[in-house]
Amino acid sequence: MSKLLITILALMLLLQEVKAQDANYWSSSYNPGGFLTPGAVIAFNRDSGVMFLNPALLAFSSKNSASISGSIYQYGNIKVKNGVGTGFDLKSTSASIIPQMVSANISFKGKHPFTVGYALTHNPVMSYQTTQQRDSRFNVLDDSYSPGNEYFLGQYKKLNSINETSGIISGGFKATDKLSLGLSAEGLLRKQTFNSDFSARSLVNTQTNTGLLPLVNVQESYLASYFHAGIKFKAGLAYDEGPNHFGLTITSPLLRIAGTANILSDQIINNLRIGSSAESVGDTISFLANSRQQKLKATYKLPLTVGFGYAYDYKNGQLYFAAEYFNKVNEYNLIAPKDGNFVKGDIPQDFFASASQSLKLKDVRSRVINFGVGASCLLKPDVTGFLSLHTDFNYAKNSLYKDDEGYVGNTAYYNIYHAQIGANIKKRRFNFRTGLLLSYGKTNNYRQYVNFDNPNEDNVLVGDPVDTSARQFSVGLMISYIHNL
Repeated sequence: MSKLLITILALMLLLQEVKAQDANYWSSSYNPGGFLTPGAVIAFNRDSGVMFLNPALLAFSSKNSASISGSIYQYGNIKVKNGVGTGFDLKSTSASIIPQMVSANISFKGKHPFTVGYALTHNPVMSYQTTQQRDSRFNVLDDSYSPGNEYFLGQYKKLNSINETSGIISGGFKATDKLSLGLSAEGLLRKQTFNSDFSARSLVNTQTNTGLLPLVNVQESYLASYFHAGIKFKAGLAYDEGPNHFGLTITSPLLRIAGTANILSDQIINNLRIGSSAESVGDTISFLANSRQQKLKATYKLPLTVGFGYAYDYKNGQLYFAAEYFNKVNEYNLIAPKDGNFVKGDIPQDFFASASQSLKLKDVRSRVINFGVGASCLLKPDVTGFLSLHTDFNYAKNSLYKDDEGYVGNTAYYNIYHAQIGANIKKRRFNFRTGLLLSYGKTNNYRQYVNFDNPNEDNVLVGDPVDTSARQFSVGLMISYIHNL
């Protein structure tokens, strides 16, 4: 009955949103560097019987158990300084309840004992939403046809929401007194909604003051959403020799099971004068491209990973080290649109990029190695303290893309550094663990999408984007409950 209640409660909580990062593998507290989180280790850490990242460690669980692990409250803030121009920052703030994992272990006795574990996890990914506007009067259009300062209105909006839910089943057994082996399979469901919009408008100054001035208008709107279902497999081993504990995991790339996507896009240019380069279409250009595509194929990829862990027992606690290598992922399309009736009117279709190039949502990943260290110490006979630090390096690099066409599916471009501090209270029938989760990241190479400092005809009123700085900060309260059945 206790296991059933825990499962029902977790399923209800999993309906809440999650706030974190989208181009960092170790953002979640449940990773090889999250020493505070129960089971978030590769080497044996003498923890309670819960679901382990290394399935081989299930062999050490001799009792049936069930657990809920989650960040009960989390506050997050992302700020891109001068995100669309000097003094026009982009900010996104979130505060939410974030459950993370429900799991259970079942031990089978006998001549060859083994343990099976299953879990349902909800991994923090991304909930980013920001808007900005410049409404002012300055010189935007060429004085040859619009002398003096013009009224300019520039607006920008960005939304990126990603949620992942996983179902995991694992098994572990002892091959010898010192060596344990394990296997796990994880089904992953990922949902993403990506929205990017901007508009730049300027009124043309004319010799006649009729009150109805010509309008130069540039607009771009792109909305993409998809879900992807996949599966990956993990093999693990654990070796123990006195106070020394070693662990190794190998995780396969994510294999696609199913995926579908939708795209809605609108691109408009009105009365933009671009000079002699556009003699074939006159002194000004007006342009319309629009597409709505449904039931497209969606593909999401995760690389091959190799993890290593080492734990050392000392008198009153344990020291822990972990590292995980993530292989590269070559450029691919999360969403691959179809070519069709995209550019409207009689403009030659090869004058602009095709829909398959302009509307694709793409991804590419560099190789990454993350590291984590942790320590536990017995503070009282029934209280153990925990402290851990780990890196969370960013894999997103725009220089790896073959061209500038399409849209990039991630928002974060900074390395993140995490700290965890907390304690575990151990009782006969349960363990209760709580702690703080702290994260900070920063970069000075965050590329603007638009720059409203200097819009003009030569840059299609988008301005000249430059690198600026961005930072991320979050703090969360984690509470974990493990019930021994």
